Amino acid sequence: MKTKKITVVMSVFNAEKYLVDAVESILNQSYTDFEFIIFEDASTDNSLQILEEFEKKDNRIRLIKNTVNLGSKGFILNLNRGLEMANTEFIARMDADDISEPDRFEKQLNYLEKNRNIFMVGSDIQLIDKDGNNIRLLPAISSDNDIKKNMLRKITMYHPALLFRNDKKIRYREKMYYCEDYDLYFQMITEKYTFGNINESLLKYRVLDASMSRKQDKVIKNLFINQAKEFYRERLEKGYDSYDSFDPEKFLNIYKNPAKNLVRKSIVVSKKYFDFEGFQKMMNTYGKINKDLFYFKNKILLVLGESFFHQYSKFLNKID
Repeated sequence: MKTKKITVVMSVFNAEKYLVDAVESILNQSYTDFEFIIFEDASTDNSLQILEEFEKKDNRIRLIKNTVNLGSKGFILNLNRGLEMANTEFIARMDADDISEPDRFEKQLNYLEKNRNIFMVGSDIQLIDKDGNNIRLLPAISSDNDIKKNMLRKITMYHPALLFRNDKKIRYREKMYYCEDYDLYFQMITEKYTFGNINESLLKYRVLDASMSRKQDKVIKNLFINQAKEFYRERLEKGYDSYDSFDPEKFLNIYKNPAKNLVRKSIVVSKKYFDFEGFQKMMNTYGKINKDLFYFKNKILLVLGESFFHQYSKFLNKID
């Protein structure tokens, strides 16, 4: 049997509402030489039944049925399993509530074949709402140098829109919940991988308030993102990072076990990431632990309100 050129990797959990559109957008690509590995992560809706029907009709689909859902950890495990299973030259990412444009693979593959020095390519993405209406275009930085230069300030590669060369060294780190993509990019930057983006929207990214795949507590998510950046800075300085000794449970359980130093850190991180709601929550928690000078300094910022808070956050990011 002829080996396919691209492996598409997608993890699915309770995505029945948008799953048909997502899967069909892949199956209807103008470039057809691919396999489609789908991990069905023990959904409680009709996602499995939908995927089984697709599998019957299209032999490019390889459906992997998980018996237990492991949440965010399971999502990362599924992605890594997909990377392990892929024997193709290229790997594409896809999420279960997004829509790929029909010529996405054709254009991205053409880009990588013309630019042999580029390892990973993404694109602009079109944000859409739950009904498929356009919200706004999210442009992507195109050059490798600018992508890397700006990565600390904002994410410059959009994960569901990626196509990259198959390299068995590329793996997501399983303890980096909610930012496995960001952490991967930082690893790749320190390992001298190269990036590019096509300045055209090749994916419609669905923004859902209650998305099962994307709903996270912002305080916790920002702590993980900040940690990914700290690991990156460690690698730049020392050549290695402290990931092996990192315990993600302290972030995940910040509300159950609000240790003073971690809550203090979350307040600092909330200011850095424009999260006024998280700042309020963590200030309330910190005030119950200790009303010290740190608390009263930040209390002033709280009293000044959300508008001033965002101006202060902009200032912090300029001097960072």
